[in-house]
Amino acid sequence: MIREFQRLGNEVTVVTVFSQNNEIDRPLPYKVIEEKVLSRGLLGIQWHAYKILRKYQNEADIFHIDGHLLLYGAGLYRRLGGKVPVEAFFNRELIFWPQITSSLFPQNEPKVIERLKIKLRSLVEKNIGMPLANGIDLFSFISPMFKEMYENFGLRRDPKSLVINDPIDFGKIMRENSIVENSYLKRNKFGPKIKIFYSSRMAPGKGFDILLKGFSLVRNKDDFELILGGTGPEEQYVKDMIREYKLDPYVTLLGWVSKEKLYQLHREADIFVQADWLTYGTSISLLYAMIFGIPCILPAGGGLQWIADGAALYFKNRDTEELALRIEELGRDRELRAKLSMNCYRRLKDDEMNYVKQVGRLFRAVEEMKSDLK
Repeated sequence: MIREFQRLGNEVTVVTVFSQNNEIDRPLPYKVIEEKVLSRGLLGIQWHAYKILRKYQNEADIFHIDGHLLLYGAGLYRRLGGKVPVEAFFNRELIFWPQITSSLFPQNEPKVIERLKIKLRSLVEKNIGMPLANGIDLFSFISPMFKEMYENFGLRRDPKSLVINDPIDFGKIMRENSIVENSYLKRNKFGPKIKIFYSSRMAPGKGFDILLKGFSLVRNKDDFELILGGTGPEEQYVKDMIREYKLDPYVTLLGWVSKEKLYQLHREADIFVQADWLTYGTSISLLYAMIFGIPCILPAGGGLQWIADGAALYFKNRDTEELALRIEELGRDRELRAKLSMNCYRRLKDDEMNYVKQVGRLFRAVEEMKSDLK
C-alpha cells in the first residue's frame, strides 16, 4: 500500500506506535518515526493515538491509520477540531469481539469476571467509542464481511466506504517463485498419492481439528497424504487427535517451516484445505495457495468464500462429513482440480483483488474527501 501511494506521487511517512517491537533492520524506502507507546489498555492507547495525531498534524495532508487499533483516538482527534482528515483501514477485529475457538479441541471457558469485563467493554465501545470513531472521515475494509461487522456494531453506514482487500502483489510473488498460470496443470496428476496441504499457527479456530476429523471420515484415505505445517498452543491436541483417529500413516507434521520451505510445499500440493476460520475473516494463507494455483476446499458463506469465489469447493461450516465428501470429490476428479486451479487466476485478476486498482480507488476517495472538506 505504501509503495503504491508513493508511485502515485505522494510522500509517505510511517509512524509506528509500539516501536519497541520493531525488528526490520534494513533501510526502508520511506521515513519511519518511532513512537514507543507503552500502554496496552484501551484508554491509554487511544489517548496516545490522539496525541500522536495532534503532534504530527502540521506535517500531514492526510492520516491513514490502522482502524481496529486507533479508531477512538482518531475519532476524538477529529471531534475536537483536529485539522487533518483521517482515513481508517480495518483489517482486524476488535479485541473483545467473539473469538473463534476450536470446536473439537479442549477450550478454557472464560470465568464469570472475564465475561463481565467483556460485556462492559462492549457496552463502552459501542455507546461511547463508536460515536467518537464516526468522527473519522473515511473508512476502508479488508472484506465486505468486515464492513458489515463494524457497521452492525455502530460504525456509520457510509456509501463512500470502500472494500479494498489485502493489498498483495500477486504477480511479484509468482515471478519470484517461477509460477505461471499453467504450472499446476503441468503437475496435476492421477496418483499415486494426492497431497492435501495446510499450514498455519496451531491456535484456536485455525481449523486443524475440523480438518483432521473430516479427513478421518474419508473412505479412501490410502489415496491421500495430509501434510500439516505449524506449531502453537494446540499442537499437542493435533497430535492427540491424529493418534485417536489412527491417522499416523496418512499425516505428516512438519512443525515450523521457513518461507522458502513453505513455497516449495505450495509447489507440490494438490489440494489446499482451510477448514475453519472467523466467518468474517480473510486469509493470507488462502491467497498464497491461490497464487500457486492450488484448488481449495473451504467453509462456505464467509470471508474465505468471498476471496476464493470459483477457485474452491465449499462445505457447510464445521460439517466434517461434508468436508470428507469434498475431499473425496476433489481427490478423484483431476479435471475439477484443473478447473479450480485456473479459476484461482481468474479470481486474482478481478478488479476487487487488484491491489493497484484498489489502492488507486482509495487514493481517489481520499482526494475527493479532501476536496469536499475544503
